Amino acid sequence: MAENSYRYRKKQAQDNSILVFLTPPPLADITRQINNVNCKLETPEPVTPTPGVPPKKRIKCDNLQNNSQPDFYANISNNSSVSTSSSRLIKDTDLCYGLTLQNALFQREIWGTTIMGGSTMASKRWNVSTRFFIKDFKNTDNNVFRFLGDRNFVAPFVCSFSHVACNGKLLAAADEEGMVGFIDARYDNTIELERVRNEFRAHDNAVFDVMWSHDDCSMVTASGDQTAKLWDVELQQCKATFGGHTCSIKSVNFNPLNPNLWVTSSRDGNIFIWDTRLIGLCSEGDVSFKPVISIRNAHSHDDLKKKSRKSNQLLPIRSKPTSSVTGVQFLMNQDLLLASSGASDSIIKYWDLRNQDALSNSTPVQTSLSSSFAKRPHGISDLILDQSGTRLYASSTDHRVYMYDAANLGAPIGHFTSKTYRCSSFYVRLACSPDGRYIASGSSDKSIYIWEVDFPGADPVILKAHENEVTSLSWSKDIETFASCSDDTTLRIWRIDGSNNSKE
Repeated sequence: MAENSYRYRKKQAQDNSILVFLTPPPLADITRQINNVNCKLETPEPVTPTPGVPPKKRIKCDNLQNNSQPDFYANISNNSSVSTSSSRLIKDTDLCYGLTLQNALFQREIWGTTIMGGSTMASKRWNVSTRFFIKDFKNTDNNVFRFLGDRNFVAPFVCSFSHVACNGKLLAAADEEGMVGFIDARYDNTIELERVRNEFRAHDNAVFDVMWSHDDCSMVTASGDQTAKLWDVELQQCKATFGGHTCSIKSVNFNPLNPNLWVTSSRDGNIFIWDTRLIGLCSEGDVSFKPVISIRNAHSHDDLKKKSRKSNQLLPIRSKPTSSVTGVQFLMNQDLLLASSGASDSIIKYWDLRNQDALSNSTPVQTSLSSSFAKRPHGISDLILDQSGTRLYASSTDHRVYMYDAANLGAPIGHFTSKTYRCSSFYVRLACSPDGRYIASGSSDKSIYIWEVDFPGADPVILKAHENEVTSLSWSKDIETFASCSDDTTLRIWRIDGSNNSKE
């Protein structure tokens, strides 16, 4: 009897020693272990185990290395025995990009403080591929829409989904003759057999960009007639005309924090900022505005910014077509900071609108490093910002899509490409999914390319349906629908299941 009691106490002592060994170390020790792999943890003080509580598994230091993170994430998703404290430990090991003192001060001024003093790009998402999702996008004959011009079918140049109207499924599409039509993407094209498509003439020339307001009550159109117009969507009436450019307007963008401010960029090399709170000039029933801020020759390599010796006036606004400003974006976290791209090089510039003066030379506050892999300069055809406002994407004519950290502009943090991807014109545009996981681009090889943002080196999903260059793309807010325009005079709506949504 005494011998059995001795064995029982000995076995209990061994179990207690195991539980003490498996007790998680203090948080400070874990932090030291992450920062220094070779650091050995001191033996923790014995802790009396709680009866009935199963022992927690200890995470080895090797599993926290970058080269083993994907396997470790996979083990977590398949093993429910890993504790919550282990998940928190993984989140604490997210990568943080080092900043120079100058960049850190600039970031704090523009973006405010961030966690651990790192970039807003510091947080990492689960590194799990969802490629199977985007491979299910299909397009059928019932989801093909055409645009009839004065003599024949015309090519749609740009399309844009609404924010709230029709649950975010109202698609505005503009063509090369200046018409803007509305397509309800909740249904297929059979709905137009019973009711005529709602459309109106916005300009007497091609429309290159369309931008909805935040409440979908208004929209702005940019045209080749050198003007931009603000429209009442419900009444389809022009509320204001914005003139001043001397070439086609290529891009337009609303301020995300102030709906009264918006910006246009043009082939004349100039960027104009407009404020609808000002009183415009009335002429023949139209209300005309003048820009409140002008950034002239924003991406020109010519010496056009030098003042004349005989006067303090700038040289004429018109510049060479190679200085065209192809994209412009208000940054989401700062309403007075503007990003722009040009056709002459692969450079992105940041402009602080508080420092701009119409009578002085415009100077960017930040300039990206050259992103092109080619020997000769290549331009940027489109510039977009994701929904979170943390990543900028630029499609370059060197047949790559570059990704930048919006809070710390410098060299690209990644790029996307394919052997067959071609960005051979400045009409090829980009679209980012609402959740920020996918970036899509049109292509001159008649296809649509979709990459996973978290896997820049992976092959894209390629969708083939058009018969000519694919230009503009737009993604609906539910992620399961997007639209594509092409020079083959068709607009196609892609659905995740390929099903035809017939009219109710």
